Amino acid sequence: MHKPPFLAAAVAAAICASVSNAVSTAAYAKAPSTDCPHIFGTNSQPRVTVTAATGRTQSLCFRGYAVQTSTATRTALWSAENLTAQAVLAARSVPRDSDFYEEAEIPTPDRARLSDYGRGSSLDRGHLAPSGDFPDLASQAESFSLANVVPQASASNRRMWSHIETSTRRMAREYGQVFVVTGPAFDAAQATRLNGRISIPTYLWKAVYVPGVGAAAYVARNDATPWYAVVSIAELAAFAGVDPFPRLDKVYRDAPMTLLAPTPHPGEKAGRKVNLATLTATAVERSALPEAQEPRHAFRQSSVLPFVGAVLAH
Repeated sequence: MHKPPFLAAAVAAAICASVSNAVSTAAYAKAPSTDCPHIFGTNSQPRVTVTAATGRTQSLCFRGYAVQTSTATRTALWSAENLTAQAVLAARSVPRDSDFYEEAEIPTPDRARLSDYGRGSSLDRGHLAPSGDFPDLASQAESFSLANVVPQASASNRRMWSHIETSTRRMAREYGQVFVVTGPAFDAAQATRLNGRISIPTYLWKAVYVPGVGAAAYVARNDATPWYAVVSIAELAAFAGVDPFPRLDKVYRDAPMTLLAPTPHPGEKAGRKVNLATLTATAVERSALPEAQEPRHAFRQSSVLPFVGAVLAH
């Protein structure tokens, strides 16, 4: 698979100089944990693949997921889950009955605010670990922490990305257990901020590891484009600046397993699978396109790595 010529050196200037390994609890969480073993299993916490950085990160452990947030973006860099068939089936009967809330464990200047997504915002509060994954009301309520949210184009959140989430749950039912890590990726050439505070992702990615089977990741644009790519874990780490499964065997890292095609909602068209170079070759357009219309932007090859310092410095 073609590997985009992203700049490795730029990643190092992007995230955080001191990465905190301390894990706190959110308002709804049951008890503190040092490493969220129920979430990561033997895979270890995802690793931000930088050698130098500016800013700070903070890890939070919830009942059903864990996140690492950045003061530079005021979003999560990743959100991790351990999905089982039993939990996914139970989640079907849990009504969506929760409200978004500011994460009190993150210092006020460093966290996303409810007012950031106030009236006039054209972007959704997009879950990284989706509420539909959680088998009880308490776990679902935790998923509405703004620490687990990124600014997301409505057409992405409600179509292509929702289709990817549905297929991930299907894999959990079929295999019995999957480890999932979801996160944003940013392109400095398209850097924008919501309310002048929160970095808007250019892309979203979801990495899936099935023990004994393999691993791979979906990548989609944060706009109405009905395209997606499937990449290896090694390629994702180079693309997004995050290694979702640091202890994964090399054979699983280098060759992507077959992921289920995104499952469209009734009456919607299936997304088109493309390679990563094609997915990243056009400027992201966040305005709503008609569902069946493909973008008509002039093609350009992206040459910047997500998490570039220019994105995070503004």
